[in-house]
Amino acid sequence: MSESGGARAVKPGRPLILIVDDDRVTVRLLDRLLRGAGFSTLSAGDLATAEFLLKAHPITLVLLDVHLPDGNGLDLCARMSSGSLSDVPVLFISSNSDEATKVQGFASGAVDYITKPLASGEVLARVRTHLRLRQAYESLARMHADRIDQIAATQQSLMPLPASLPEADFQVCMRQIHGAGGDFYDVFMAGDQTADYVVADASGHNLGVSLWTASFKALLSEYATVLNTPAEVFRMVNRTLLRVLPETAYFTAIYARVNREFNTLSLVNAGHPPAILVSAQDGTARVLHQEGDVVGIFADPVFNVMEVRVQPGDRLFLCTDGILELTGSRADGIVRLEGACCATAGLPLDMALPAIVDLLCEDFTPDDDIILKGIRI
Repeated sequence: MSESGGARAVKPGRPLILIVDDDRVTVRLLDRLLRGAGFSTLSAGDLATAEFLLKAHPITLVLLDVHLPDGNGLDLCARMSSGSLSDVPVLFISSNSDEATKVQGFASGAVDYITKPLASGEVLARVRTHLRLRQAYESLARMHADRIDQIAATQQSLMPLPASLPEADFQVCMRQIHGAGGDFYDVFMAGDQTADYVVADASGHNLGVSLWTASFKALLSEYATVLNTPAEVFRMVNRTLLRVLPETAYFTAIYARVNREFNTLSLVNAGHPPAILVSAQDGTARVLHQEGDVVGIFADPVFNVMEVRVQPGDRLFLCTDGILELTGSRADGIVRLEGACCATAGLPLDMALPAIVDLLCEDFTPDDDIILKGIRI
């Protein structure tokens, strides 16, 4: 089917390629070449039509001209790469072969750049290569989804004990109300002096949500490396969870990466309670307020990123909302937790954590699981 050249049936199961170019000769050449190779095609002569077709059809690859009558193809590519169409490969086709334009094309999210005049063999080879790569990525995502199904079925969601990772220098206090629930944490050594700390909470308060914690943890183990920033880890986890989570299920989570060599803290928040940083110098506390989308709901989530300078001996506290909602007010819970963290600053960390939880629960009965993790910088 060619949107600019009359109606043609799109063959089910065939890759659907969108050709975006205002040069009719180029469109006809590419349309004939691709259809002759077994692909289905659509075409557009401007950005507005291209965006309409991208929303209306399951496009698998885009051949995109840089200069179009109503704007720049680079802008469309950038919007695709930052949104729900980020997995659709874009190949620029342009008569402009200077290096700066090519660099801009790749920076906007394109996977390839083909210069005019077009060589039929080269175009087909590049199209097939990037479609195979996309197919491989989708197969990998399905493989992860299958693996998660197996992990969830066995309900294996082990959490590392502080003694097993002494170099990470952390302690944890857990109070489980539901026996097995959606609250969990994990810790990874991303480098000799860099450690990653995650605390997350699955939606709901029934035993069934505990099955999905294993899914989240398995993906964290796969993606949490120095090759990926904490925000990138959450985005990759989100992409796979979208395939396997029930429609109403999601996670809130917070991710802290501590680099003890350079005394830096990177925090990414996905709809989770804020971290609290207590200074080793004067014992004062700072609530690191952040906003961000939850994990597992949106195709193009936005996660808040914060970079903080820290000092040796500082303490960072991460928690789930069970400890904040004892009084019914999360804002009040944050204030009370901040005060308790300051009040116990003189205690060793392994003693401070249960003391904080006992102090906050003294006059209240928890109705949700509690995780409080303390990290010594």
